[in-house]
Amino acid sequence: MYPELHQSNCFFAGMQGKTDMSAKGGKAQVQSDAGAYVAWSGVDQPELAAEGLGCGLLVLRPLSFALPHYADSHKFGYVLGGSGVAGVLPVATGDASPAARERVVRLEAGDVIAVRTGDVSWWYNDSDGDADDLSILFMGDTERAVNPGDISYFFLAGGNSVLGGFDAGLLARAWPGVTKEQATAVFRSQPAVLLTGLSTKLPGVCPREHDRKGLVVNAGQVAAGTLETLAAADLAALGDLGISTVIGRLDPGTARTPWVLREGAAQLVYVAQGSARVQVSSSAGGETLLLDEEVAAGSVFVVPRFAVTLISAGADGAEWVSLIKSVRPAVEHLTGDGSMLGGLTAQVVQASLSVAPELVELLGARSAEPSH
Repeated sequence: MYPELHQSNCFFAGMQGKTDMSAKGGKAQVQSDAGAYVAWSGVDQPELAAEGLGCGLLVLRPLSFALPHYADSHKFGYVLGGSGVAGVLPVATGDASPAARERVVRLEAGDVIAVRTGDVSWWYNDSDGDADDLSILFMGDTERAVNPGDISYFFLAGGNSVLGGFDAGLLARAWPGVTKEQATAVFRSQPAVLLTGLSTKLPGVCPREHDRKGLVVNAGQVAAGTLETLAAADLAALGDLGISTVIGRLDPGTARTPWVLREGAAQLVYVAQGSARVQVSSSAGGETLLLDEEVAAGSVFVVPRFAVTLISAGADGAEWVSLIKSVRPAVEHLTGDGSMLGGLTAQVVQASLSVAPELVELLGARSAEPSH
C-alpha cells in the first residue's frame, strides 16, 4: 500500500517557464526504530509553495507513538495501511462545549481524518509483534503556514518541545505547587523527537466509536476506473477546512479521460499504489506540457489551477490520493458521456474541431434538437 522510504519521489506540475519539473524525493525529517516521518518541502519543490500545499508521510512501527503536537496548516490524514489510534484535542480547549474535549479514535486502512490548524494530535500504533506498520499520508493547505509549501509542527513533548527552552525556575513560578526540579523533570525527561518506541501498550487509551462522527470517515473500496470524492457532505470537518479528498484507481493498462477543475482549485496528488504515466497540460494550451512522467508509487505531483490532467496506469495498475482546495470540488472530464465536450451541441463540436461527424459522436456530443 505504501513504498519503501528510499523509493519516495516527487513530481510537481505547478509552475510554467523554466521551473525544474524533474523527479524529487521527500526528505526524512525523523527516522528511528520507532518509524519515520518524510516531508516534501516548498524549498525544494516551489510548486508546493506557489499553490499553498504540503505533504508528509508518517510511518509508525508496532508499539510506537508520535508525540502530541499541533501544526500551522489545515490537513487531512489518509491511512494507507495498518491500524492504530489517534487523539485530537480541538483548538477551543477553554470552551465548555463538548467539541472541546479530546476525541480518541480507532484508525483503519482507508480512513480519512481531518485536523485543523492548531488542533493537538497524537498518533499511536497499538499493534505488537509482527503486525503491519501504521502508515498515514498527510496532505494540507499551507497557504497561511509559517512557510508556505511546508507543514510545520510544534511539539508539547520531546527533544524539540516548545516548552523545552524555558527556565525551569520560571516555569515552577508560573505553575503553583510545582518545584523547579519537578518542572525540569516534566519537560526534559523525554529525549525523543516526534517518535518514540514503547515497551508495552499504553493503558487507558480507549478509542470511542462515537468520537469518529464528523471527524473520521472511511473511503471504502474504490472501484477501478472511478473517483471517490470525500467532501463536507461526507465529513463535516473537511468543510470547515475548505478542502476535499479524492481517491482514484485504475486497472493495469487503462487510462482516465482528461479532467479539469473549472472552478480553479489546485490539486496535490500522491500515487499510493502501482505506477502511472502522468501528463499535465499547461494552462497556455497547445502542445506544451508541464509534466510528462512515469510516476511510481510514493510520488507526489501538483496540478495547478485550471490545468488538465491525464493518467494512464502501468502494468500493476494505479491508485492515488488527492487534496483539492475546494469544499465542493467538481471534477469534470473533457471527453465521453457527461463530459464538457459531450455536453455541447454536436454540430458546434464538429465545427470547432474540424472533424467528421462520426468522431464527434465518439466524444459523446449531443445532436441539436429540432426547432419547433
